Amino acid sequence: MNREEARLELDATTLRPQDASPEARAMLARDPELAAWHAKRRAFDEEVADAFASLPAMAGLKDSILQAAYERPAKRPLRWLAPTAIAAAACVLFGWTLLWPGNSAMAAWEAQSLSAVAKVEYGMTPLDAQAESYEAVKALLTQKECPCPSAVPAALASLSTFGCKRVEIDGRPASIICFRLDAGKEAHLVVFENEGLDCCPAQDSPSFKSSKNWHYASWSHGSQAFLLATTADAASLKRLFGLV
Repeated sequence: MNREEARLELDATTLRPQDASPEARAMLARDPELAAWHAKRRAFDEEVADAFASLPAMAGLKDSILQAAYERPAKRPLRWLAPTAIAAAACVLFGWTLLWPGNSAMAAWEAQSLSAVAKVEYGMTPLDAQAESYEAVKALLTQKECPCPSAVPAALASLSTFGCKRVEIDGRPASIICFRLDAGKEAHLVVFENEGLDCCPAQDSPSFKSSKNWHYASWSHGSQAFLLATTADAASLKRLFGLV
């Protein structure tokens, strides 16, 4: 079993972790990267659960799904597996709707950028490549002909990184670079070309905004647009620009 196979199996057994195979659990125990992904996946489930808990109609939904699964005869698992899987998928989908960081006041590229970084942070979308420094990430982006930042704040460039992800924002190629912050937090930088961009951010003057539990800044530098987002507090974000 390789890492991706273990990831798929662990992801499919979120509601019943004991159903994961011994091979998948063993790989989880010895693979730090897989363990880090699993921790994020678990944290996402907890946020979804908290969101559901605030809705009276959803109270006890997970318990009822699990109870239905346990009450079915073990010799006929396929009779309850499909509806249970569909219900679980619906829960995750609805939970993502509740946790989606965008709002109607945002420009389309802002909402798409925040959605993309949220999926990366919650482990719903894997990184394309891993690297531990900003310079290493830039080398990877250049090698793969992905959008690469022309300049970033010095405090941000000095941070260690997780890696990068190629995405599409407003119909144009974009890159996400993931940085490590203190206390286990992360910051995600989105970069893409800004030619013809609707509501293009100002040149070299970051605009700070918040949406749900996300804080983000957007700005332009030359022909590139940037969005830097984090679930850390607003002060942590502003420190990356030397403003606190």
